[in-house]
Amino acid sequence: MKKILFSTTSFQTIDNGPALFANLIYAYFKNSDSHDVRIFTEDLEDVNDSIKLYPLKLSENTFNKNFYQFLRMFEYYRTAKKIKQTFKFDILVYNNAFTGILSAIFSKKKVVVMVNDDNKMSITNQKFRFNKSYIKNSILYYFEKYSVRNADVILVNSNYMRAMVGNTYKISDEKVKVLFKGINLKNYRQKAAVKLINPINILFVKADYKSGGLFTLIDALEKLKEFKFKITIIGPPENRLNEIKNYLIENANVDYEVNGPMQPDLVREYFQRSDIFCVPSKKEALGVANMEALASGLPVISTNVGGIPEVLNYDKCGWLVEPDSPCKLAEAIKECILNPSMRLQKRNHGLEYVTKFDSEELFKNFLEKIN
Repeated sequence: MKKILFSTTSFQTIDNGPALFANLIYAYFKNSDSHDVRIFTEDLEDVNDSIKLYPLKLSENTFNKNFYQFLRMFEYYRTAKKIKQTFKFDILVYNNAFTGILSAIFSKKKVVVMVNDDNKMSITNQKFRFNKSYIKNSILYYFEKYSVRNADVILVNSNYMRAMVGNTYKISDEKVKVLFKGINLKNYRQKAAVKLINPINILFVKADYKSGGLFTLIDALEKLKEFKFKITIIGPPENRLNEIKNYLIENANVDYEVNGPMQPDLVREYFQRSDIFCVPSKKEALGVANMEALASGLPVISTNVGGIPEVLNYDKCGWLVEPDSPCKLAEAIKECILNPSMRLQKRNHGLEYVTKFDSEELFKNFLEKIN
């Protein structure tokens, strides 16, 4: 039996793609006869499965917040070594390349690291600034660089990310492998195609609402005075909700509902209540939420950045516009509303295309890539 230890910084709080992926891996391999997959994470309060789940006692606070990322690096390495004493794993997988740097350098076992976004790599495109944020991100960039260079296998979630990692960190193509993050299609109900009438319900799901282009979406809706909208926002941190409400307050044709993070089963209910899914991201490595919208039968409007075109099959499954352009986004939303035949065509193509992201395929591909 192959033994795999899987590390993830997010697990119980499922508000991003990596956390969802970790939960899918855990659920699928929990009762596997061929693979013993165990998970260790700092995001674990109640340990109901003491065999398959290992808690890592680490949390950010006032005293360690300035060096928390670096503390993580040591704690994940130390915990992996401790687990190894009782669980003799064959492969060590890190859902976050940065936390795996010490294992990548020092572990004698096979180490796989995942690069889920281009946040650290983007520092190479920024001008030097003598401030804490720039210096911290520059240091994180170099740690991620040495992690991927020392790891045995690098997993990325889109062809866009494969090119980014290869070009930025000078890694050979053979070492970087694409593993599209998936969703369990059985969890999603297909919403029937309906005529859109006022108010039109727009759904936005993104924790990082600024990079998700929320304000661009609000500005675009405000331009479409001939329609009434209700925008439902899910995911931003609770302490940022008032900022969003204040931005919305002057838009007379836009009603709104603003929510913080939600568990996936609740988010899926909002897919059923919505007419259009729109997260006009400024940057996005892949965009799992777009997959969820396709699986729910919703029209999807997004941006032509990162890995999003790969999810929307280069606009066959939805509308793609340039980021930071309220005018272009407004045009796409208007076309989606007024062209029901195009909307239905893209919806049906999306329902067919999203099957390639089914988690059943994900598990097979995961094992193939890391072995």
